[in-house]
Amino acid sequence: MSNPLSPRAALVFAALALLPLTPWMSKYYLLLAFDALLFGAVAMSLDLLIGYTGLVSFGHAAFFGLGAYSAAVLLERGVASLWLSLALSLVVVGLYALLVSYFATTRRGIYFALLTLIFAEVVYTVFRYTQAFGGSDGIQGLPAPSVLPGVLIDTPARNYYLVVAYLFFAYLGCRTLVSSHFGRVLAAIRENEDRARFLGYDVQRYKMGVCMISAMLTGLAGALYPGRAAYATPDLLHWSISGEFLIMVMIGGLGTLVGPIIGGAFFIVLQEKVSSYVQWYSIIVGLVLVFIVLFVPKGLLGFRSALRLHGVGRGSP
Repeated sequence: MSNPLSPRAALVFAALALLPLTPWMSKYYLLLAFDALLFGAVAMSLDLLIGYTGLVSFGHAAFFGLGAYSAAVLLERGVASLWLSLALSLVVVGLYALLVSYFATTRRGIYFALLTLIFAEVVYTVFRYTQAFGGSDGIQGLPAPSVLPGVLIDTPARNYYLVVAYLFFAYLGCRTLVSSHFGRVLAAIRENEDRARFLGYDVQRYKMGVCMISAMLTGLAGALYPGRAAYATPDLLHWSISGEFLIMVMIGGLGTLVGPIIGGAFFIVLQEKVSSYVQWYSIIVGLVLVFIVLFVPKGLLGFRSALRLHGVGRGSP
């Protein structure tokens, strides 16, 4: 198996580590970078389903929100350990993902997508109307988590480095997964599920496995969010958030891992910058996204590759 971290990827992560040292990185831009990288990582985990397995999920907001609430409940009760928050989110999201994937993977295509949406809407409704979790207001005013006793993640820079570390290990894990035999079976299922089954592979087991991996990576990302935002609300579980995750993957490019990270960062920055100028920012953001989907169908990463190939073609005799 090849090295999952290419020299180019290593340079990118080194640049991300040095980014806070630049003079223009204020607290505002550090928090914006946190959101961009966090949601880019979520889009990357969703790409395991969409791009590599051919499964479209409309329920990833539930995984993200459950991870956020898992961390928020502990923080609200005075348990500041980040590691306990991450562990609880893995357990909660893992059990929920096991239930969803068991039923959803028995169906294909739109029926799989609808089942993930239905389960997610049930979770959203429970948290939206249950006062034990704060109801529609959610859990507010959360303290900062700690990585060690007395070492709080209470500054934008510390939150930024935390999300860079998460993205680094998530990327390594995803790259290793898609390069393995497991990943090749997922590609076979995407191309022809019946043929993969005919070859003797337990298709449902593989689909359940990738669903749970994708869900738990998303849940870990969700567990990091309350430390940055100091809250967890039912809005994080809403179906529209799942739609945004799908858009991020499409913007970046399906089946690339790196593309969805770029797409997630692009979407967050675009949304933030446009909304700071106009109130009807959603219209402008929507038009930009429609343009990308219609005229750059392979995503931003695919567009870059096409430009490079076009340049090579023109330079050849």
